[in-house]
Amino acid sequence: MTTQPLFYKNVVPLNKEKHGNLSLAPIDNYNHTRDTNSIYIAAIEFPKAAREYPIVFAKGAGDEIFPVVLLGLKDKENLFVNKKGEWLANYIPAYVRRYPFILASGANQGDNEFAVCIDEGYEGFNTKKKGTKLFDDDGKESELLQNALKFLKEYQNHIRFTRSFCTNLDELGLLEPMQAKAEFKDGKTMALRGFMGVNREKLKALDPARLAEMVKQNYMDLVYAHLNSLDNMQSLIKKLH
Repeated sequence: MTTQPLFYKNVVPLNKEKHGNLSLAPIDNYNHTRDTNSIYIAAIEFPKAAREYPIVFAKGAGDEIFPVVLLGLKDKENLFVNKKGEWLANYIPAYVRRYPFILASGANQGDNEFAVCIDEGYEGFNTKKKGTKLFDDDGKESELLQNALKFLKEYQNHIRFTRSFCTNLDELGLLEPMQAKAEFKDGKTMALRGFMGVNREKLKALDPARLAEMVKQNYMDLVYAHLNSLDNMQSLIKKLH
């Protein structure tokens, strides 16, 4: 399977024989995300996410570029989860909401082939019939599981569009390295690097035909949501004080 996703402990393919008696009890906290300082988001999430988080771009395996929301400025730090495990923002990224389910590609699967997986390390999973069963007594998918699978499939479709958007930005040379710098009262400073943002001047200098094509593909709305979201960097820094 793919490498272990963020904050997932033990990702395994969902198997009716193995997980037929498994129930899912909801957990009312987000403590499992506490050590995550950034989370992948899909393009469709930009408008809502931009109101509360800085949206930037990062490079993953194979130099693939993808958008993330910054949750903290230090490694293993999520400033949007308090001591009670409550999420401190109105909008919660879909990557978090889909947990403990996930679609994962295997070594022998194509780009459009995914296996439905679960995090067996999720504390809400149990065989004591607490919560809702994943499969009914006839071995059919429960309504809970059907809704989870529908969410995963819709999310995956949005990821395809997001990849096209990021590829377009990269090919046009619009992305450049960025850094966030925090200054503390004691005079100490801290810088967060390793992410990218759209260069405004390069965007302005873009060929009109290319710019028109971006508008036609609905990419420009995403670019401006990203640029506007960078104002949230200061509020993120203030959370450190």
